[in-house]
Amino acid sequence: MLTLMLGNESLVGLLAGAASTGSALVGLYIGYQAYRGLRRNDEPAMRYLSAGMVLLFGVTYLLAIVGQGMIAFHVVSLSFQDVFRLVVRLLQLAGLSLITYSLHVASGGRTSGT
Repeated sequence: MLTLMLGNESLVGLLAGAASTGSALVGLYIGYQAYRGLRRNDEPAMRYLSAGMVLLFGVTYLLAIVGQGMIAFHVVSLSFQDVFRLVVRLLQLAGLSLITYSLHVASGGRTSGT
């Protein structure tokens, strides 16, 4: 297996970090646009949608990047990796739940197809 090294970090790890950072920035932009939609329309569904998008697309990626960096630079021990993973997954679930609830609110709370 060929591993390209750049200092102490592999090229693949560097690219993964860059992709994660890009995802976090794009996610925060999506959440910001949803927030702007909320300010224009002031609908409850948009409030939940924008909060869910910020959590799902922005906060979770930022937390994952920060956690990965803290572990890589030995600020916290590797044993905290599972804690970061759990918090990220819980925030993803919360974001998805808020988006799902926003769709429920937008449909007027109807549960049937009528």
